[in-house]
Amino acid sequence: MVLEKSSCRRSLKLEVAEGRKHIFKLINKDNEVVTDREELLQITEDFFKELYTSKSTPTNNLHASTSRLPVQNVGSEEIPDVVVDEIEFAIHQLKTRRAPGEDGILPEMLKTNTCMLWDALASLFTKCILETQIPNSWHNAIITLIHKKGDIKKLDNYRPISLLSHLYKLFTRVLVNRLDKKLEFFQPREQAGFRSGFSTNDHLQTLKTVIEKCNEYRKPLILTFVDYEKAFDSIEWWVVERALVKCRVDERYIQILNHLHANATACVSLHKKTRKFPLGRGVRQGDTISPKMFTLSLEYIFQQLDWTNKGLVVDGERLSNLRFADDLVLISDNIDDMIIMIEELKTESLKAGLKMNFNKTKIMTNIPTQIQLPVEKVTEYIYLGHKITLGFENQTAEVERRIAKAWAAFGANKETLRSKLPLHLKARVFEQCVMPVFTYGTETMSLTKKSSEKFRVAQRGMERIMLGITLRDRKRNDWIRSKTKLTDVMEIIAKRKWTWAGHIARMDASRWTRRVLEWRPRANKRERGRPPQRWVDDIRRHGGHDWMRRAQDRQKWKEREEAYVQKWTTERPQ
Repeated sequence: MVLEKSSCRRSLKLEVAEGRKHIFKLINKDNEVVTDREELLQITEDFFKELYTSKSTPTNNLHASTSRLPVQNVGSEEIPDVVVDEIEFAIHQLKTRRAPGEDGILPEMLKTNTCMLWDALASLFTKCILETQIPNSWHNAIITLIHKKGDIKKLDNYRPISLLSHLYKLFTRVLVNRLDKKLEFFQPREQAGFRSGFSTNDHLQTLKTVIEKCNEYRKPLILTFVDYEKAFDSIEWWVVERALVKCRVDERYIQILNHLHANATACVSLHKKTRKFPLGRGVRQGDTISPKMFTLSLEYIFQQLDWTNKGLVVDGERLSNLRFADDLVLISDNIDDMIIMIEELKTESLKAGLKMNFNKTKIMTNIPTQIQLPVEKVTEYIYLGHKITLGFENQTAEVERRIAKAWAAFGANKETLRSKLPLHLKARVFEQCVMPVFTYGTETMSLTKKSSEKFRVAQRGMERIMLGITLRDRKRNDWIRSKTKLTDVMEIIAKRKWTWAGHIARMDASRWTRRVLEWRPRANKRERGRPPQRWVDDIRRHGGHDWMRRAQDRQKWKEREEAYVQKWTTERPQ
């Protein structure tokens, strides 16, 4: 049976998900709805040809900071041949159950563990690097469209995913592994996207803690959430090249990357494929190396900005922005500085091909202002999947939304969860498809008696549906749990928060996640009376005031976890 054979969360979700929806209608340039299949192909081809056409060329101002760099940045040593160990490691990193490119090769075929295949691939990849050329079949990508949200008839609302040859992706994986340390060194602590040791929790925690401290100490705070139009598809390649040069990547690797881009083509797959067209800009979503190239280019753009004296002062350092790939938030305590930051970022981004979407870029502030703002002012914003507000309710603002999202995930799997399947199979679907939605990012939230009860009530409601009973059946909660054998949602949340707190305590002291947690705005004063609930309060109650020191010992910190979890599962939370 499908549910019994599925070995992981992803495979289970793929098995129970609905089939792909085809595109039957699109709006053309004249704002007319088109249904003819040939016209749909033409509209799609024209749209993406225009999207991937280069719009700008290098300017002196943008590259003034790299003018002193040598044109040739060739290393003193020969580039080593690709060895079998590199191939084996790269194959291990390949994800399975992925669609093939035009050659029809699946990643599972490359994981057959045959040394003869690995030797051949090592020789081929070495030749590609030395001759700065790759096989012609690797150049073309089949673009498949995934609807994000909004009107399904508008191509702007689709994300283009490139289906590439898995041999090509294996080759670029080898390149990424060789360049990773150098590219990682170039990235600042403000960037958490596509980096080992970073996650969305880092920026959610940082941002929520900044808001928490500014609320408590009555400190001005202005946040601007920046949205780019088709960021990955719009970045100019010469910006990527300049960023690679500034990063001191060997010129020979830059040449092979330039070759990959210069010869890149694509076609879009609808009911059939469009004609091939060249890719003049952008990094292909689906290419192994694209995330690193994009974040590298974004850092290059930010290095053109002189924000030394802008941003929020945190213990003598300036926190001016947080980035998770192309999800940006600008931070300041001065409204005039924020307006300047928005304009400067807009200008430099446009030079590099990135256009701000001012319909989705929003500003949020806790101070009254009479001046005209460049973007719309809002009181809440969804950042990295969590609702952000500037009031004291910021730490709990996401609770209702998490519960609503969990019910939506439950509804998406209702055919399974309401069925007469064995209960252990329904429980497995719940744990792998609903519980992750329930608990996403909850370790960055303040836990309260009220919020914990809301989570429990929602979970019990779902369990009743799985059992086919209602409140009128008057079944006790412990009876329901004995039947479903599900883990209490608050047990999972409490464990995650305790583990996350230990992770923060052990991370580099220069990381913003930790710095803002230890920060105290001494120049500002708190209001009289009881201080508001802080994220760290319950951790400090159970771990002591020196909890960061105690968390350095992983084993002892783990031993304290059970007592902390029991506080949220067996007693009344305080």
